[in-house]
Amino acid sequence: MVGMSCKFYGLRKDFDKLAAPIAKPLLVLTALIGAYYLLIRPFDLYQSARTNSMSSSSASGWRARAEPYASAAEFTPSKDALVFAVLLNAPADPEGFTMALFRPDIAVDARGRIVQLKPEDFSTLASLAEDATRLPDTGSFMNAWRVAHDRTSQRIDRLFARTPSGELKQVSVQGWHAEKKKLQTAVGEHEELPPVLHELFGYIQEGRADYQRGQVDNADVIEKVKALVEA
Repeated sequence: MVGMSCKFYGLRKDFDKLAAPIAKPLLVLTALIGAYYLLIRPFDLYQSARTNSMSSSSASGWRARAEPYASAAEFTPSKDALVFAVLLNAPADPEGFTMALFRPDIAVDARGRIVQLKPEDFSTLASLAEDATRLPDTGSFMNAWRVAHDRTSQRIDRLFARTPSGELKQVSVQGWHAEKKKLQTAVGEHEELPPVLHELFGYIQEGRADYQRGQVDNADVIEKVKALVEA
């Protein structure tokens, strides 16, 4: 009996010697995992939340969220309040109008309807428009960034946006497309449509929601807006 106990004790000592090198790495691994969840993981979660927060500032759907302006009958477009206006040059509509944005939170859509924007939507649109004026000039007709297409005669969306100095600058995009960014001709180092233009002109298209040529609710307001940028 004593002999068996001695053998068992000897085997256990041998096992402990073999297990010791394995146990240490396991302890280290456990400590690293604990440190990850204690220190690094919260930062990852913060970054994820920050990214989601940034995405939530998107102005996509701004037109659907806008409300009819209560004082629409008294609204008069003024150059001092104008943030930007967008005209359209297209084969089927060479003198078209898409939308305009006025301070503090008013928009006029392609049908001449006057709506009041959510504060975050107005802020996003106004900020993007100002950023667009900081881009280099293209040297092309209407200062247009021309997106590459197989077909020619693409429409031109003409943005007239207020610069930080207060002037109106034209920045156009020819052939804007949700899935196309490659430029027909590079502008400086830009071989693709700058992200600010791709995003902004995507939002601008919402100004033509449910618009059909000839169906205008307030032609007088549209003409007054166009006069502000064409003068």
